[in-house]
Amino acid sequence: MRYACNQELINFAEHIVKQVQRLGLYCNTDDPANEESVLFACREASQAVAQWTKDFDDLSPNQRQLVLRPLSNLFAAYEEFLKDAPARLIAEVSAYSLAVRVAKKAMAFLELDGGLISAVGKVVNGADSRAEARRLKMPYAEFTGRILHAANLLYDVGIQADKELSAMYGKPLNPVRPRRISDVRRPMMKMLVADKGGALVRAVKDSEDVIRHCDNGAGFSCFNWTEHFKRTANLISLMHREAAA
Repeated sequence: MRYACNQELINFAEHIVKQVQRLGLYCNTDDPANEESVLFACREASQAVAQWTKDFDDLSPNQRQLVLRPLSNLFAAYEEFLKDAPARLIAEVSAYSLAVRVAKKAMAFLELDGGLISAVGKVVNGADSRAEARRLKMPYAEFTGRILHAANLLYDVGIQADKELSAMYGKPLNPVRPRRISDVRRPMMKMLVADKGGALVRAVKDSEDVIRHCDNGAGFSCFNWTEHFKRTANLISLMHREAAA
């Protein structure tokens, strides 16, 4: 007869195995070999739980120890992970939050009026802002506000990749949040609008990769992929229409 406490332990063991499988708590998912070893350990532990549930009471003490060894190994790895879990989990959550922020800010910029995006690029590269306002037949105060809004979307994307952009630039960019037209012309802005906004598009793709990585590790998604892909499809369609015009 199985003791009642054994069922509680079995339930707890099943919970831990699922946690390790779902959250990858001691798995570096950037290392495929390590990831496979974790999955293997989880499979062995699950088999141990199944045998524990089935005929554990009929086994000798030595046989029980052998059956539970995979589960013991998994628990030992889990215990080691818990020593630095807070820092790792905070890092994962931070990376996820930043990726979502970058994706949304970049998409918001790319969805701006094509004429305004063109004006941003020209102003960033030194064009006369008043001349650009006249070209768009827009009051200068309104034009300035819209340019600064667009530039702040760019800043929110670029500030997350400051180290990478500085390395590409060859020296620190020393970014400043745009509050006036002169701030829009700083090096980080020039890098973000260069190559038809190539850095911005790459930022969106990199963010998507980070979000997918977190989704796969957690086993569920908090990111609205349906809305994101709808916005992407609308943007691509708009670009095709403008190119054909």
